Amino acid sequence: MSETPKELTLVGVLQKPYGLLGEIKVKPETFDFDRHKQLKQVYCRKRHGEEVETLMVRATRADNRYWYLKFEDIKTPEAAGHLSGMELCVGPEGKIELPKGMVYFSDLPGMTAIDEKGERVGTVSEVMETGAQEFLSLKTSRGEVLVPWNDQYVKKIDVETKTVELDLSMLRGILF
Repeated sequence: MSETPKELTLVGVLQKPYGLLGEIKVKPETFDFDRHKQLKQVYCRKRHGEEVETLMVRATRADNRYWYLKFEDIKTPEAAGHLSGMELCVGPEGKIELPKGMVYFSDLPGMTAIDEKGERVGTVSEVMETGAQEFLSLKTSRGEVLVPWNDQYVKKIDVETKTVELDLSMLRGILF
């Protein structure tokens, strides 16, 4: 197999084996639900992990909510079991251009967070999903701060300058 790319883009989260033939259920993490049809070589990694497993997709299908993937050399639920909970990623060749106003979650860590006054408040460490809403996790001088990812707080994300402009006025005194 080829070398693992340095930059990977998250496209889904592997759930649990499905059926008896090594198929695995995937929760898509992409705006393009039909993207699973183009997946050939993918990379699986534990959340925030360094170790990456390269896999070749041999079959794919979807229902209204999930993808179901079969990989080369994985033919039983037991062989697929270790993949549960891992991130399903693609390399640079599989990264697709986003519609205007959208950003890849994987582009956010390391970006500088700037408040409504134009002052640097910290650095984005990750995007956290709670099921109900996403949060930007910021490393600040006061520790970790979670900012709801919605239009009220997140005003602009500039991938070119690697900055996230936030309106934190409603959180002053609570978090800052």
